[in-house]
Amino acid sequence: MTGYERGDIVLLPFPFSDQTAAKVRPAVVASPPCASEDLLVVAVTSVGDDLRPGEFPIASWREAGLIHPSFAKRAVASVSARLVRKRLGRLRQSDLAGLDAALRAWFGL
Repeated sequence: MTGYERGDIVLLPFPFSDQTAAKVRPAVVASPPCASEDLLVVAVTSVGDDLRPGEFPIASWREAGLIHPSFAKRAVASVSARLVRKRLGRLRQSDLAGLDAALRAWFGL
C-alpha cells in the first residue's frame, strides 16, 4: 500500500509525454488503494486556455490544496509512490466525479 488515496492531490516529478524529462507539478491520484508501490496519476495544470476533451477545471481548487485555479490535464502516468514529495490536499466529491468522467472519456469506458 502507498498511503495515498484516490482523489489525493500530490506534488511529484511528472514525466513529459515524450519521456525525455519530468516537471515537478501537482497531480491527482486516480488509482484505488492496492498492493502496489505505483500510483496512477493525472497531471494538474494552472493553464486552461486550450482545454482538450475530458480536461476540466477543478472547482474546489483551494480546498484541494492548490495555490492557483487549476485544471485536470489529459496526461496520465504510472509513477512510484516514493517520488511523491508532498500531499497537498484532496479533491472534493464533485471534482472527483469530474475525474471519473474524464477517465471514462479518455479510455473509452
